[in-house]
Parts: sequence; C-alpha cells; structure tokens
Amino acid sequence: MVIKLLYSRKAKDGREVYALVVVTDKQLQELGTKTFMAVGVPKDEAAWVTDCLVKSNLKGVDSHGVQQIPGYVKMIQAGRTTPGAKIKLLKETAATALFDGGGGFGYTMAREAMTATIKKARKTGVAYTGVQNLGHIGRVGRWPEMALEENMIGIASQPGGIFIAPWGGTERKLPIAPIAIAIPTGKYPPILIDMSLGPLAGGRASILELRKQKVPLGWLIDNEGKSTDDPAVFNRGEGAQLPLGQTGLGYKGMALALVEQIFSGPLIGAFKSQGVFFQVINIEAFTSLSDFKKEMDGVIANIKSSKLAPGFKEILMPGEPEWRQQEKRLKEGIFLDDPIYQQILETAKSVGVDIGAYKGKAGAAEVTHPSYTLRERY
Repeated sequence: MVIKLLYSRKAKDGREVYALVVVTDKQLQELGTKTFMAVGVPKDEAAWVTDCLVKSNLKGVDSHGVQQIPGYVKMIQAGRTTPGAKIKLLKETAATALFDGGGGFGYTMAREAMTATIKKARKTGVAYTGVQNLGHIGRVGRWPEMALEENMIGIASQPGGIFIAPWGGTERKLPIAPIAIAIPTGKYPPILIDMSLGPLAGGRASILELRKQKVPLGWLIDNEGKSTDDPAVFNRGEGAQLPLGQTGLGYKGMALALVEQIFSGPLIGAFKSQGVFFQVINIEAFTSLSDFKKEMDGVIANIKSSKLAPGFKEILMPGEPEWRQQEKRLKEGIFLDDPIYQQILETAKSVGVDIGAYKGKAGAAEVTHPSYTLRERY
C-alpha cells in the first residue's frame, strides 16, 4: 500500500502543515536493522547504525535520519562501505590518537574513536583523536553526546560534502563543514551546538525540494553566481551554497570552513577521503563539575531573560528545539515524507525484508524546525 499524501495545506488556524507518513521509532529500528543485515552487516553493527539514524529522526534532524538507508545499502552493494570493518590505531600519545577506519561504517568508527577520546581525557584533561578512511558519520551531534554522558565537553567535526563557494567565488570548493559541541548543564537541557558552515545540509535541500519549498535569497547561487531561492538548482549539482554569515560577512564562514577542512583532512592524513576530528574536555581538570553546572545555568538564565524580539515567544538555547522534538516524537511517532519512506520500504523489499509490518499511517505536522523557518527574516 502506498499512502497518497497531499503535500502543503492550511490548518484551520492558518498554520501551514504537511501531510506525512507516521512511523514509530521501534518500527524504524527493526526495519533498518533487518535491511542492513540483509546486505551483510553484522547484527550489532546494523542495530547501532540504525539507532543513530532513528535518533536523528527523533530529534527532528530528518536529513540525517533513516532517509540515508537506501544510499548506504547501495554503497555496501557497490563495495564502497565495508561491513564489519575494524578500526586500526596508527599513532598515539597520552592525549592524542590517530585511527584508520578501514573503509567501514563511519558510525562504528566514530563510536570507537570517541570512546578512546573520552578515556584519554579522563586521564589527561583534554584529548584529541582523528579517524581517516571511514564512511559518513551522520548527525555530527551524536558524537559529542557521548561525552555528555560522562559529564564532559565533546567536540566533533567532519568536512562533509563540497558544497560551498569561497568568498568571492562561484564554484563548490569548500566543505559544508558540520561541527558539533556538547556542554553539560544543571537544571537546563544540555547545550548541543550542531551546525554546518553552510545554510543547509544536502539531505535538507532534498526534503525542501520534495515539499516544493523555497529558501531565502542569499543561501544559494546558480552556475552564473546569481542568487536563487530554488533548492532544486542545488540538488541538480548546479551552483553552490554561500558560506555562513550575513550579507557581506561570508568571509567569516569561509574561514571557519577552511579550518575544519584542515583539522579533518591534512592534520589527520585524510587528504582525499573523509576524516573525522574529535576533542573531549574533562571539566574536572579545570573546575568542579557542580560549580561548572551552576555557572552554566546562570549563563543560560541570563540569556533567556532578554527582552523578546517581535514574533518570538521565548529564547531557545542550542539543542533545545531538538530535545523537545525528541520528547514529542517518542510519544507521537516519527514523521517522514511519503516518497522518502516508500524508497526505504522498496530498498528493504529488494534485499528480501518482509515490509508488511512497516507500512506506517497517515498524519500531518507543522514545519517549525529553525533550520528552515525564519521569524520575519529576523
């Protein structure tokens, strides 16, 4: 059964909502695990990769969620990803380590490397690791979250796709350079900065095209360097994204993207392939954890006390929308675009998975994620 959905419509109160397929996190976990196992991924690894994807959907970061499954299956079938690959230590000091991922799943290698980084930081106060020769690591915020679980500060970055034009250029020359930083707090949700240094992820651009949505001018350019609001132009491989920064300040985003490319590339020997760079800071090497969390709560409370700009109901801290979305989706289910979910089902069926129990149900949701919603262009 294919659920036919009407894309954009207006709710009675005027909100723009989208008709979507609703699937539970448990259903997606089972479906993804079975699909990966069917193409030779060991059970534990299949479950872990799927868990990372589903958690992205739970947080509302659908661009890095289960929509990645068909592409990952194709990469395995084409021999570009090696299931069950083992991480290899290449170089090590007390506070650093360099690993080779053996062409395996980035999710597996990132978990191993971040575990090692946390262990080192516990002894040395600050630790850094890099991994070369590995696949996509998905939502970069997943890896600093591991440090959060140990009451430490975590940082992770990966170059990502070459999407960005340099300041003054019109061609794709710089990576989108996602970076994530997780910081423990006390009574407030942890700070989780998870952002790229371009305006939007490639997966997000695909979703926006499906929904026939435009983006603000100043995000994308076409092959001639002219501004465009059509994500389909970017998805066709034309033009580029502009670096992060308000009009006239893109050179700042370009500089940061360049630094990330260096950290996750030349520094760790990943010259032609994806690399990953991790850092962990042991808070108790500098101050007591209780004092730190108390101070963090004070910082957050002060920021939230600001007078609100027109159109805003509250001030949200980095990561707060995603924590709230996770609570909501755990209760209500995960909302997916029908063409995307049907492709996932077709992929599963093509490798021999019985998809009868994973059809999902029809639903609707308001599009409110800050990555593609502006408050009167504030």
